[in-house]
Amino acid sequence: MKIGCHVSIAGGIINAPKRAADLGCEVFQMFTRSPQGGPAPVITPEIAKQFKEEMKKWKQENCYIHTPYYINFASANKATRESSARIVREELERGSLIGAKYVMTHLGSSTSLTASSSKDFAREEALKMTAEGIGLVLEGYKGTTKLLLEISAGAGNIIGDTFEELGYILTYDAMKYHKLGICLDSAHMFASGYDIKKDRHDHIGHGKIGEMGFVNLMSTFPDTDFICETRPDLVKEDMEKLKGLRYTGQHEQHNFQ
Repeated sequence: MKIGCHVSIAGGIINAPKRAADLGCEVFQMFTRSPQGGPAPVITPEIAKQFKEEMKKWKQENCYIHTPYYINFASANKATRESSARIVREELERGSLIGAKYVMTHLGSSTSLTASSSKDFAREEALKMTAEGIGLVLEGYKGTTKLLLEISAGAGNIIGDTFEELGYILTYDAMKYHKLGICLDSAHMFASGYDIKKDRHDHIGHGKIGEMGFVNLMSTFPDTDFICETRPDLVKEDMEKLKGLRYTGQHEQHNFQ
């Protein structure tokens, strides 16, 4: 288990590994393009080579890519759905160029979807469209970077806020989805009603999840990296706290065995 946080790519992605190391990261998450929109900066073979060299130089074991915020596989607008699939596929290809382990994505919302019968029918259709969109992303994909579906915070018509919905997508076309997994966002997961109240990305130990909540997560998922998404001015402190809790979690895991 490694601990890290989201880091800036200002000046180019080749600057991210050093920024991560300066913060005390062992792994890190980043965007490879503006999360708000616009064309993605080209990743040339030279940039990819430099990035990998920087990863080794600054002892960063893995990097993770987060897709832009505007992804929506459940939109009633077909062009939006197709664009979302194209962007996520591009991120997988870009991740493969630089050796990223995973691309993480939100799935979107069915708010604009209308149905003549019922809201339940709209939800079912939205899930089906989302699963088909993920299939389009992975169709013919040969890269090394895998795709993770991030659990969402339950609100309105957000797609993917329960394990049942994520499971539906994962099993929609199992043969096609062999490079697909799940990203557990602790704040989102608890906001969706799993065992505890909303945490809203509060600092480690300050929110309602509590330190023991993270110890439990670490003992349950001992081989999973943890990425901190708390406030930038305190994220270094939060990562150090997680590193300390990691050993408690490992001890708990040993006791369970």
